[in-house]
Amino acid sequence: MLAIALTSMLLSQAAETRAPVGVVLTSRRPNTDAFASKVATRVVEILKREGVADVRDDARSTKELKAAGFSDPKSCNGGQTCSAKLAVLLGARAVIVAVDIGKVGKSLAIHLEAFAADLPEAIAVADITAREDKWADQSLADITTFVRQVKEKLTIQAKVAVTPPPPPPPDVKKTDTKTDTPVATKLEPKQKDDRTDLVDTAEPSSSKVPAIAVASAAGAAAITAGIFAGLAASDRSTWDKNVTMQPDGTFGSSTLTQAQVQQLGSSMNTKATVALGAGIGAVVLGGVATWLFVK
Repeated sequence: MLAIALTSMLLSQAAETRAPVGVVLTSRRPNTDAFASKVATRVVEILKREGVADVRDDARSTKELKAAGFSDPKSCNGGQTCSAKLAVLLGARAVIVAVDIGKVGKSLAIHLEAFAADLPEAIAVADITAREDKWADQSLADITTFVRQVKEKLTIQAKVAVTPPPPPPPDVKKTDTKTDTPVATKLEPKQKDDRTDLVDTAEPSSSKVPAIAVASAAGAAAITAGIFAGLAASDRSTWDKNVTMQPDGTFGSSTLTQAQVQQLGSSMNTKATVALGAGIGAVVLGGVATWLFVK
């Protein structure tokens, strides 16, 4: 009986796992098809290498989503709401890793976001910038960190009720055998030590390492601002080509569906916000770097 009880307790505490994990491309941007498929494949490889079971690549995930009634994941245009719904369609405990790639000049902007079907918010997010000819090496560490964050959220720990211990019997009283014995403390002023050899005369370091580090961060923020500004401009161009607005602010006509218009607007606003924030960060960090160099 004891063995059966212990087995039942262990089974009740067994953790569930979110699965499957599907990797899908959720946007279709100019000049990114070749890079997007390679990045998605790299994400699948790292998920498997990190020990994640039941990983499905873009082709299989897209096929299953179409079988569930969704036309094309790329029609999400990188939108969060649309990508989150894909996880629900893939399964009650499924996780979708949405891959959104943008290209500005010789640089790539890689946006990875993971959604669980049973959670309201994204479980992991990563924004990575890399040169198009070196993206595999430059993005490897960031993608691995992102995958490990996803892996941590795949376990669903069952809640087990904990019963507090019963109170002690009413006739049991705590006894304290310690006695408080006064301790005499002799208070005397300490003599001032006038020895000058105890004074620290070391001069502060004039290393420029902090200034260089801040300057590098400012440069990275400026690059990020430029990339996302370009992506926002690309979305704006798509908007202008496909959506007509009336003078009163209402939609006049559009070649896109209402959902696609909303997703495009959301994507455009998000990237513009990231570009603005990164630009402000670059200006602030540049000022700090200048101050450090002068100092």
